[in-house]
Amino acid sequence: MKSIRGIVSLLLLSSASYTQAALPPSAVNLRDLDTMVLFIKTHQRVAQSLKQIDLISLTIFFDRDCEAHFERQTPSFLTRAMPGPQPKIKFKSSNCPIVERE
Repeated sequence: MKSIRGIVSLLLLSSASYTQAALPPSAVNLRDLDTMVLFIKTHQRVAQSLKQIDLISLTIFFDRDCEAHFERQTPSFLTRAMPGPQPKIKFKSSNCPIVERE
């Protein structure tokens, strides 16, 4: 009887650690914003003509009608079904050059 209770307790405790792994939306937004601000800091042209950062569409607007788009990385096959924090974002593309021409 003690061994069954111990096994059940172990299973409950081990499954509880997975449910605590998800980040709240505010933490995900702050992490995404940090990534986008780092991108702006490393690209002088974007920094000089920055207009807006949109966390909903994961887009940085700069210069005249220029947009730098980010995308959320897809989780690996092994972690797709597991609860946890959203994958990080990465730069996808821009409709304008993001570096100054020399």
